[in-house]
Amino acid sequence: MNYYELLNIERDADANQVKRAYFSAVKLHSPDFDPEGFKAIRIAYETLIDAKSRAGYDAFFTESGDLQNDLLAARELIRENKYKQAMEFLTVLSDRNPASADARRLLATVLWYLKKSGTADKMCGELLEKYPSDYETLLLRAKIAASMRHIDKANEYFTDAVNADPSNPKAWIAYLRFGLNDAHSQVPNIFYRAMEQDIDMFRDKYVFYLVGAQSTNLFNSENQLQYLDKFAEFFINDKDPDEGTYSEVMGLMPRFIEKDEFIPFVEKILPALEKSKQCDDEDEKSFIYIRIAIIMHKLRSDKRIHDVLVDITGCLMEEEIDKDDRLQMEVYIVFHISDLRPSIKVLKNEYPECFKLNQAFYLDVLNEKKEDYLTDKYTGIYKKIRPKNVVFRGEEFHDDDDDEKPYIRESPKVGRNDPCPCGSGKKYKKCCGA
Repeated sequence: MNYYELLNIERDADANQVKRAYFSAVKLHSPDFDPEGFKAIRIAYETLIDAKSRAGYDAFFTESGDLQNDLLAARELIRENKYKQAMEFLTVLSDRNPASADARRLLATVLWYLKKSGTADKMCGELLEKYPSDYETLLLRAKIAASMRHIDKANEYFTDAVNADPSNPKAWIAYLRFGLNDAHSQVPNIFYRAMEQDIDMFRDKYVFYLVGAQSTNLFNSENQLQYLDKFAEFFINDKDPDEGTYSEVMGLMPRFIEKDEFIPFVEKILPALEKSKQCDDEDEKSFIYIRIAIIMHKLRSDKRIHDVLVDITGCLMEEEIDKDDRLQMEVYIVFHISDLRPSIKVLKNEYPECFKLNQAFYLDVLNEKKEDYLTDKYTGIYKKIRPKNVVFRGEEFHDDDDDEKPYIRESPKVGRNDPCPCGSGKKYKKCCGA
């Protein structure tokens, strides 16, 4: 009895019908009173409710009547790793149905699992004499050749398999996996050919898009971003990414955050990484640096933000700033106060988390009434630290002379008891200097 018959549904039943049939069947085969029956019902349900496993199961419906049920029974033995029983069963079945390619191919598969690779390969060869374009047999023979370390033959058989059914993801996934394990030089070419057929070819094994993104010998940066976008699309929609995929992404993160062009991709998948069941305490620490990289990318990309503000923000976020280095950058900001106020206003309004890192200083800089106070304070600081050569990405700030060069005002300093320059008639200390 196949899984559809077990649940008493038709082959074209949708997911809701499968679910309803399962709940009805469980009432008749509860785990307490019929544990074996419940186990069979549960396996049938888990196979048919998942689109990928259902497609694999349906692939065995190539025969009709009793032969179909016998093939499904053999497949169930294989699923339970009962290979010797499956071999005995399939030997009788294939002798009884000599015209069935499925029975012979399944028998060859079991023989391969039992380490009888030579016999399995010979059986595949006999099948291909009758059906030279049967991609399933070509694919099986390629896997057998790879397991026997016949790399050239395996590559030839994999090529024949994908040529026989170029739109079949199963063949391309197996071919690329072979390349990754046994023929690294072939990987870029395999991936490139698969992408020529269909950009979504690896949706069922979407971690392979990361492989394509790293194959820079054939692909330019535009290709890389395209493949990373494809990975992000499928990764975000995967409610339960496997441990291997998660580990692969986390392992590549240091490389991704080094280049600005990959930061949008990192920002896109970060929420899914943080929600993953695979996330642990060490990963939480990594996420802190990833978030810093995202913010720094945004600051560097914003032409309204001066480079010195990018530098000081990066140092403050990583908490790795030397006191003198911080003072040197603050001296630079004060000595260029008019030019840098617009940048600091953007930081305050659009990047408040960055503004808060040095909020007291920035508020003083934005307060025009404190300009003279800051100038005097940081001129004194400048005299003490006197950097000989402070370099920021946008500009070099240096002092090559031995004589001190304190900041010189363009206009005389206004005393607290002098008339306020704004023209109000009040003393400076009672007006703008208050």
